Amino acid sequence: MASDDEDRVRASLQAFVVGEALAMPVHWFYDPVKLEQEYGRVDKMMAPKRSHAESFMTSMEYKGSIDILFDKAVFYEGFDIEHIKSLSKEDREALSSDVGIFVNSGSDERPHYHLSLKKGQNTANVCVARLLMRYLATVNKGGKDRYDPKEFIEAFRDYMTTDPREHPDDIAQIKAHNDAYLDVYVRKFFENASNGLPLTVCAYDQRDRWSIGSLDGLVMAVPLIAAYRHEPEAFLVGRALEHQVLTHRSVTISAVVTVLVPLLQQLWRGEDPDKALDAAMDKMRPPAITGPQMLETYKANMGPDYIPKWDKWDQHMVSVPDMTLRELVHDLIAQDKPLQDVAGFHRGEGRFSTTCYCEQAMSIVLFLATKYGQDLQAALQANAELGGHSTARGAILGAIIGARVGTDAIPRDWLAGLAAPDQVINEIDALLGASTKAAR
Repeated sequence: MASDDEDRVRASLQAFVVGEALAMPVHWFYDPVKLEQEYGRVDKMMAPKRSHAESFMTSMEYKGSIDILFDKAVFYEGFDIEHIKSLSKEDREALSSDVGIFVNSGSDERPHYHLSLKKGQNTANVCVARLLMRYLATVNKGGKDRYDPKEFIEAFRDYMTTDPREHPDDIAQIKAHNDAYLDVYVRKFFENASNGLPLTVCAYDQRDRWSIGSLDGLVMAVPLIAAYRHEPEAFLVGRALEHQVLTHRSVTISAVVTVLVPLLQQLWRGEDPDKALDAAMDKMRPPAITGPQMLETYKANMGPDYIPKWDKWDQHMVSVPDMTLRELVHDLIAQDKPLQDVAGFHRGEGRFSTTCYCEQAMSIVLFLATKYGQDLQAALQANAELGGHSTARGAILGAIIGARVGTDAIPRDWLAGLAAPDQVINEIDALLGASTKAAR
C-alpha cells in the first residue's frame, strides 16, 4: 500500500499531465469569448480543431539544419519585417492577430498550434517532461542516483529529431511527440546545435529572446523535483536549476524554480497547504505591468519581438514595490474579482497577463491554487477557460493542487480521457518506484 507521501506525489504527477492535456485544444486563445464560441466549457478532454482564430504560428521560423519539423515545416513561414512595414496600416491589421502579430492570413485560415494532436495527448513540452520521467525511472532503478545532464540532453535530441511519420501508431507519444507547435526554446536550441555547439550549451538566453522565460521551463523540471524530493531544499533547488539550464537560460524561470521546489516539498510532506501557498507567494512580488498594458506594447511594436530591448526587460523584471504576491492574491479573492479582471489580455482589467512569461503565469497559478483550494476540477477548468498560455499553467497548477488532494480527487473521466492513460500511470509509478531510495 502506498504511503500518504507517495500518494500525494502520484496525484501531483497525474494532475500535472491531465491539467496540460485538458488545456491543449484551447491553448493560446487570448480572448475567452472566442474560446467559448469555439469549444464551449472546458470540462472534458477534447481534440483540437484544424484552425485557430488567434494562432500566429505561421509568423514563426526555424533556421536550423537539423530537422525537427518534418511534415510541420509548412507552418513555419516567418516574414521579413521590411515587407510588413511596407504594407498599409489597414492591410497589416487585416493580416495580423488580435495581439498585433503579423500572420499573413485571415482568422479562419490560421492553423491550430496543436492541430496534429489527438484528444487527451500532451504538447511537446509535457512530452519532454514525460521523457524525463522515463529516463529517471531507468537510470535510477534500484535506488541509484544516476541522472546525467549530458545523457539526458542526448535523449532529448534523439526524441525531438524522430520523425513521427515513422511511428503512426504511437498514440502514447513515446517515440515522437507529433506536435505541430515547437516553442522558441526548442527551435533556438537546435539552431545552436546545427551550428555545432555542444548540446549542453545549446540553450538560448532569455536576454536574447524574452519568450525563453516561459513557464514551460518550470514544467521541464517537475519530474526531477519529484524524483529527488527527499533531498534538502537547497540541494533540490540546485538539481532543478542544473536541469533547467539545459533548455532554458532564464533568470525568471530560475526564480520561480526556487519558489516551486519548497512548495511541492511541503505539500508532498503533508504540511498545511494554505500556509505553504502563502509562504510561496511571500517570495514573489506582483509584476508591475498588467495584461492590457502589455497588449498595447505588442500592438504598438508589431509584436513582442520588436519592443525595444530595455523596455522589454522592464516588462518582465519590474515588480510592484512594498507588496507581496500573497497580499495581492488575497485582496483579489476578498474582492471576489471576476477571473478576467484577475488574469487577461484584452478583456477585463487583466491584473495579470495570460501570456507565457513565468512571472505572470506563475502568479496566475498561485492565485488559482489559493482561490480553489482542494477543488482540482474547478481550478483546472478555470485555468483552461482563462485562455492564453494555459497548458503550462495547467501542468503546474495540477502538480500543486494534486499534491494537496491525493489520487482519489483526480477526476476519473479526465484521467481515463488521456490518449494513453495506462502508459502515463505506468511512467509515474516507475518514476516513484525508482526514485524513493535514490532520493533518500
